[in-house]
Formats: sequence, structure tokens, C-alpha cells
Amino acid sequence: MKKTLSLAAAALAVAMLGGCATNPLMGTGTPQASAQGYTMQGAQSVQSVQLGTVLAVHAVVIAGQGSGAGALGGALAGGAIGHQIGNGTGQKLATIAGALAGLMGGQALEGAAAKESGLLVTVKLDDGRMLAITQAADVQLNVGERVQVLMDRTGKARALPLG
Repeated sequence: MKKTLSLAAAALAVAMLGGCATNPLMGTGTPQASAQGYTMQGAQSVQSVQLGTVLAVHAVVIAGQGSGAGALGGALAGGAIGHQIGNGTGQKLATIAGALAGLMGGQALEGAAAKESGLLVTVKLDDGRMLAITQAADVQLNVGERVQVLMDRTGKARALPLG
């Protein structure tokens, strides 16, 4: 019975880790840092619009924010697997070691899965000011292209082609 519960806990933890192995998305298939996607909080909010010209576009990697589910799932899976080893003190040590190894592995897996491709876009606004905006690489922008820069009240900005 004890082994069955431990194996069930390990299977549940591995299933949780599987959910961490995908890019964090807003809705259906939209990157979190999307220039085109909006959260429920961002929809129907006023944004200022400024026009400008793209001066530079550089590829970057945007690190997602981990939820902790990877670390938790890894610790559960590692602890359940480690608990299958030995008896007494040895079993306790194996459980702890398994949980620690699983925690680190789950954290690393979630961190790697939460990354997305992005762009660092430098824009010279028509008023002469310059902005650098980091956003998901879901909108193709080119040097010399005219863009609109949308900025919300918190300072979050996105650059979109005019037209």
C-alpha cells in the first residue's frame, strides 16, 4: 500500500512537471510578452500612442516567471522515488536527497520552459525621444519602419507597425 501511494505521488508530480514543459502563454498560443496579446486587465484600458521609426531590432531571450510548480512537482517526485530506497535512517536520507534533487531539477525544467524569443526594439519617436522596448518576437519589425508605440499607465509599452 505504501509503495502504491508513493508511486501515485510520483506520477502526480511528474504530470505536474509535464505541465511546466510548455511556454507560458496567455490564452491560446499567445506569448506572455506579446505585442499583439492582451491580458484581461490590459483589455479596455487607455494607452497613449506615439509615432516613431525603428532604429534597431535585436533578438533577445525573455525569461518567464516561474510559478514554483516545477520545484514542487520535482520535490514530490524525487522524494517519492527516494522513499523507495532502503529502510529506517537510510530511507529518510534517500527521501530527503531525492526531494532536493527533484526540487532543483524541477526548478531548472520550469525555468527553461518559461523562456520565449523576444526582440529589443529601439524606436526614435517623432518628438526626438528614444525608447527601447522588449517584447515577444510575434510581430516582425524592420529598421526604418514606421511604428506606433502604445504605452499604458504603468509604463508597459509595445511597438506595432503602422497600418
